[in-house]
Amino acid sequence: MTDQPGPEAVPPGLPPLWPVSQSAFQPSRRSPSREELRASLPERPVVAEADAAAAKAFPADGELEYERSVIRIPFVLKGREETSAVDVMTFDAYMRLLREPAIRNGLGLRQFEFYIDAWELTNTFSQGLNAHVTFTLSDVIQPKSICYANQRGADFPATIVYNAIYDVYVGAERIIEKQPGTAIATPVRQIPPRNVTVAFEKPFDSDVFAFSAGTCEGMRSITADEFQRGALQARRVRGIA
Repeated sequence: MTDQPGPEAVPPGLPPLWPVSQSAFQPSRRSPSREELRASLPERPVVAEADAAAAKAFPADGELEYERSVIRIPFVLKGREETSAVDVMTFDAYMRLLREPAIRNGLGLRQFEFYIDAWELTNTFSQGLNAHVTFTLSDVIQPKSICYANQRGADFPATIVYNAIYDVYVGAERIIEKQPGTAIATPVRQIPPRNVTVAFEKPFDSDVFAFSAGTCEGMRSITADEFQRGALQARRVRGIA
């Protein structure tokens, strides 16, 4: 992997050391939709941790990928003074990603963009609320997410930023609708980003409870069948399976 293109690759009028993006030499292209990516991308096989750790670069091709992790979100019940008013929700999280091919951007850094195409948080019963809590993606146009190298000469270490718009349910009742959230992790040294904490801010405040900061850990590749079982569990809690 070279850090800079050769002088012959620099468009007229740009200085020789300008970090030319890979897309500068490609015809204009339309960004594919989630539906088009879902229909066209090959499914990535489950990646063993040793294989992911040994990789020196981002995956070269676009792929559909399934991942599982553990998410913890502390929240505060309103109208209670004792320390038990603070609860920690620990979810099993299931995610389907649509990852586009990696390119070199206009800063000279390698990057890939992706959509969170499905996201289910489940397997949490809140003692304070006396109900199961689940998260799911909202039925809206979802924003893109991105992973980019922290330097020009290598893909790793990198920074990954997750973006999603989601709903939150207490039992079968939707209490949050179309809430935007962002999460970040660095330094990422493999895909999926194992052995690094993903930190996110998902602020919410109601008359009953409030939460904001959380973490995601233990991310790993899973099969489509394991993803479907986790997603089905969340849908059953909401009474829509």
